[in-house]
Amino acid sequence: MKNNWREPPMPRSTTAEQDLNQPFEFNERIILVFWGIGMLLMTMNTTMFNVALPTVIAEFQIESSMATWIVSGYSIVFALSALTFSRLSDYIPIRRLISFGLLVLGISSLIGFFSNTFLVLLLARLFQAIGAGTLPSLAIVLSSKYIPVSRRGKAMMVIASSAVLGFGLGPLVGGILTEHWGWNYLFLVPFVVLVILPVIRKNLPSEENKPVKFDMPGALLVGISVGGLLLFVTSGIYLALIFSVPAMFLLWKHLHRTDIPFIQPELLRNRGYLLLLLMPFTALFMNFATLFTIPLLLADLFNKSPLEIGLIMFPGPMLAALASNVTGKIIDGKGSMMVIRSGLAFLLIAYVLFAFLANVTPYASLGILIIAITGTNILLASASNEVSKILPVQLIGAGMGLVQLCQFVGGAFGAGIAGMLITVQQHLPPEEIFRNLFFVYIGWMVIAHIAFQLYLRSRKTDRKHLPDNTLSS
Repeated sequence: MKNNWREPPMPRSTTAEQDLNQPFEFNERIILVFWGIGMLLMTMNTTMFNVALPTVIAEFQIESSMATWIVSGYSIVFALSALTFSRLSDYIPIRRLISFGLLVLGISSLIGFFSNTFLVLLLARLFQAIGAGTLPSLAIVLSSKYIPVSRRGKAMMVIASSAVLGFGLGPLVGGILTEHWGWNYLFLVPFVVLVILPVIRKNLPSEENKPVKFDMPGALLVGISVGGLLLFVTSGIYLALIFSVPAMFLLWKHLHRTDIPFIQPELLRNRGYLLLLLMPFTALFMNFATLFTIPLLLADLFNKSPLEIGLIMFPGPMLAALASNVTGKIIDGKGSMMVIRSGLAFLLIAYVLFAFLANVTPYASLGILIIAITGTNILLASASNEVSKILPVQLIGAGMGLVQLCQFVGGAFGAGIAGMLITVQQHLPPEEIFRNLFFVYIGWMVIAHIAFQLYLRSRKTDRKHLPDNTLSS
């Protein structure tokens, strides 16, 4: 019997600041579905190339330190793009920004599909990152502006779930495509965003242009500072350091002189906040370093194909995604401090196990990845929650933006340093190379634990001086 029942249409959304009687076109349900598809494609694009790295290295005969730029370069540009478009949304309509972003993502994906040199491949990835950065940043802006508080949590869950699903599917889809058709076909996955762009444009609310007030010099100085330092660390190019260090000095001076700084200088004077920033930095540092290392380990030590690598790496992100709801409830019930400790403990345990078991059997990586990625997710969620508690209300937006920037810069350095360490150890047997890598990761986890203890000490000292919005955790 045919079921003729239809779910009643979702009411149009309004902002808190907007006149509730003022209508505008915004189909919330359609936007969430298609924006979720975009997030799925974007996050798959982020993780698919990790599986293809051994193939790319072999095809172009490049060193691991060079190949890391496929991951680390993408991560830095993505972070800067996300923060930039989030700021620009105060002045330029979301419809125009997302159209630009998805067009750049789609066109660069098409260029990447036809690339036959490493340089073109790398440039395509960097331009992909510019476009991809619009999706998560504008999703937060869209939800905050146009979706009522009563439905905002559900909307953000749709977006977050799509992203997590993409992280899980990325290695599997990347392995299948690389195994049967080659790495070029990985670029066709994000190209699909051009199909959903017209639907998103049609259903977004209309907004007016405003005079743009954006700290472009600050953004450029951040890019030069971080990019130059990463280039020096991964490739030993001293010229990059010559540009990076002065850029850092100029950035500090600039932030104190401009009316609308790219990074709020008040945040850089908050000792507790700076110590806490090391947690999201560490989470993605370890995550990207691992997702770069494990495919190479499986290919070099166990001769695994891209498809087999994808199958081994697939369960970790998926099971961690399933645990995300439980993590959120634990954070709300037990507080951020206990959960941050748990995340750090998960990661430390994972890398000790990697150091002693990853070289023994390929399936050790499958189980240990579940522990490592769960620890990453726990640490990211709890650190972000803690940041929202310790900052004054007027700095929460800027503070969370810097958290996002820091975590993706951490990811870039994680992959970059992993590639550099593999390159400088080429004279050693593969077993020793990867064991040494995991001991370096363990060393970084010790540093992160020390930083967290320092944060706890500063938190106790400053508790009575915390802003009014601070909640006990």
